[in-house]
Amino acid sequence: MFSRIRGFVSRHRRKFILGGIVFGSVVFIRYTTRKLREWQEKEIKDMLEKTKRRQYFECTERTCSQMIMSLTSTLRDSIIKVLDTEAIVNKLRNGCPDKVACWNELKVLAIARSAVVIYSYAMLATLIRIQFNVMGGHVYKDIQNSNGMTTENIVQTKYMSLSRHFIYDGIKKLSLLIKDKVAEITASISLKDELTLRDIEEIYWAITSSISADSSKDPIKNLAEYMLLLTCEDDQEPIVSKLINETLDLLESEEVQNLTQSNIRSGFSLLVDHISAFFVGSPTMENGKTVQNGFSVPGTSSQNHNNWKDNNDISANYDSNSFVNINKISMPMAKIIPIVNGQVPDKPTAKDFQTDLLQQLVTNSELKTLGANIYEAFSF
Repeated sequence: MFSRIRGFVSRHRRKFILGGIVFGSVVFIRYTTRKLREWQEKEIKDMLEKTKRRQYFECTERTCSQMIMSLTSTLRDSIIKVLDTEAIVNKLRNGCPDKVACWNELKVLAIARSAVVIYSYAMLATLIRIQFNVMGGHVYKDIQNSNGMTTENIVQTKYMSLSRHFIYDGIKKLSLLIKDKVAEITASISLKDELTLRDIEEIYWAITSSISADSSKDPIKNLAEYMLLLTCEDDQEPIVSKLINETLDLLESEEVQNLTQSNIRSGFSLLVDHISAFFVGSPTMENGKTVQNGFSVPGTSSQNHNNWKDNNDISANYDSNSFVNINKISMPMAKIIPIVNGQVPDKPTAKDFQTDLLQQLVTNSELKTLGANIYEAFSF
């Protein structure tokens, strides 16, 4: 029996081989086609998933930018209320018994106000970017995992309202800290001292250095302490507590602190650039106001306080087309104070310093990258 089977196989060996090849080819083609179809379907699904995640992220980014611009307006009002310079300016305009004391007080408030704006804007922009992307990641994950059921709106509202603590309470603590540092650093600078633009820049860097050296009060090293109300209610929803803890972890991370510090340094550089506009070109009078390079120079009276000189006795009527070393131009401190105070006016203007600072923070690529990384981590 075995010999006949062996003979049959031997006689039809070529048929078996060809049949095996054909059958194997058919199986291989069908298997390959099925796997290719599965791969294509997976790729399409992944592409749609990425597109959907990207679209949701872009929507979150737009809302985040709008929220930052909206909240900084409220924050600015809080800063102006805490560091009120208008009352001192009105005293100087109307006449006060001790003008030197008033000018020194205005000096501290004006410098402190501009520094607080930089610190607080950078801190708030970082917090809002973190909050929106943590919440956005959780909401997107809930949508994917629960067929449209998302985190309740009341939870989102409670979580996003955390920034109110910084805007109305934390800003007072930050303002007091910076005001004390400014008073300490500028105590030796009299109103008659001639300062160059570099001297002004060194004052601001001295403020940041002094703040950084005070580790227990440094707002960058203690972001959570300034920005969040750490004493949570006992009946706080578990999901809200979870979101707060995740936010705390991010605020305490070295990456976030370094990024915030970098944005603060950029803010001070921008501020000095704005102040430098008043050190170039001859002042002119328009409608009774002194105008320097298209900018109205703020003052405390109707008198003209905007004559200055440089260290090389350059003539005040120099040719505007000639080269001038801006680092050699100096002004008395009394003339610089109104300029610094005017960088954060009580009523915002189209070309003011805060508008440029806010735009710089909203479009900051590193902050956007941080937000994207947070969203990516929490959306899976």
